Amino acid sequence: MYSQTAAMLEQFDNQHEFERMCADILIGLGYEDVVLVAPRGGSDGGKDITFRNQRGEKGLACVTLRKDITVKFKEDFAQRTVGEFDIYILFCTEYLTHKQKVDFAHYCLETLHAEFVPKDIEALRSLLDSSLTSIREKYLGIKDDKKELFETMLAKTREELQKEYQARLLLYKAHETNDLSTAETLVKQAVEVWPTIRLEEYLQLGIRNAQVVIDGLPLEFSSEYGQTHRVFTRDTLAPYTSKAITYLEETVLYGELLDAEGLMYLACIYGYQKQFSEMIKIIDKALKVDKEVQEAFRQPLRLEILLLSCGSDKSKVELVSQKLSIPPVTKEAFCSFITDFDIEGYSGYINWIAVKRSNMPGEKGVHIIKICPPYVQNGGLVSAYSQAYKSGQMEEITFSPQFVTIEDLYDILCHSFILVYPVNRE
Repeated sequence: MYSQTAAMLEQFDNQHEFERMCADILIGLGYEDVVLVAPRGGSDGGKDITFRNQRGEKGLACVTLRKDITVKFKEDFAQRTVGEFDIYILFCTEYLTHKQKVDFAHYCLETLHAEFVPKDIEALRSLLDSSLTSIREKYLGIKDDKKELFETMLAKTREELQKEYQARLLLYKAHETNDLSTAETLVKQAVEVWPTIRLEEYLQLGIRNAQVVIDGLPLEFSSEYGQTHRVFTRDTLAPYTSKAITYLEETVLYGELLDAEGLMYLACIYGYQKQFSEMIKIIDKALKVDKEVQEAFRQPLRLEILLLSCGSDKSKVELVSQKLSIPPVTKEAFCSFITDFDIEGYSGYINWIAVKRSNMPGEKGVHIIKICPPYVQNGGLVSAYSQAYKSGQMEEITFSPQFVTIEDLYDILCHSFILVYPVNRE
């Protein structure tokens, strides 16, 4: 829908007048001690307007008509230090993306320990068309025909700002806690106060629950090799699985969000549930949103959980590999990876993600091949065993003889497994 206010803001070309307008907006919103740092121009050290809120916290408003908002943000905010201000407001005449808002807020929170409030063209339009019409008339020349509603609208705006502030406090606590049950309660309280955040925050709840499923709860046992291994149990992960599916389906499958990361995690949960067809559809959807998500899919724990849905079906394994641009494992590629692996100062195994062939004995499905590197003391020979992904049980691969050439190991592995993807040095 056409907005005269937005159109006039897009045409605004006087930086000094824009700063004055933003200062008046701050005053109109109830901020105190509003000061234009350099009203007549000149160097301002990245500071445009200083102010205090009603709680006495110091604030800085950065005002710009530039279109390269990310660059401008980095230029101005890189000059700020921890404790210098408690709240930062960014005024601009561009439409900030969700990612920009999240990135800017994260930088202020994590680096400057301060709150970030975006005031882009849409936020300015909303304010100027509702509670601050006198400012709109003064700077944009758009007369207010409903001045009698001014006090009511101003009160409403202040009420909305208070709700937003309450919601932000709840979300801050939700994002900081490692207890997902507590986080979920806090997010739902915030959504009740400020419903517009529902999809974005439910997406994050879905991702956090999915991460628990992918990483696995650490039920541990010690092996004869002196290593500690985790065991996945569907019972312990079931509540997280259910919530991950609920929140991710609501937001990125049936909702309005097109988020590659959310789709990636939903595909992983479908893989964990062995819903192969649904998983492939979501992988395709994620790749359409962002082709670069392929790399995230290939991260070992995620790839392992995707392969769970394949069972020992070679055609399914090959389809997943094709979708994620994983080339077939040739003898040359396998031998080169083992030979070129940097073992200096390394005391672990070289890991390779694989799938046990259906006609072979032992536990089927996803395995992690653990290869003893070609150390000099072993004459450059290697040995290997496999660890079943689901049970954590280990199976010997080379035992008579224990150490073989890399080429022979490849042949032995290919007899029993479908080699999928190597794991770089951890």
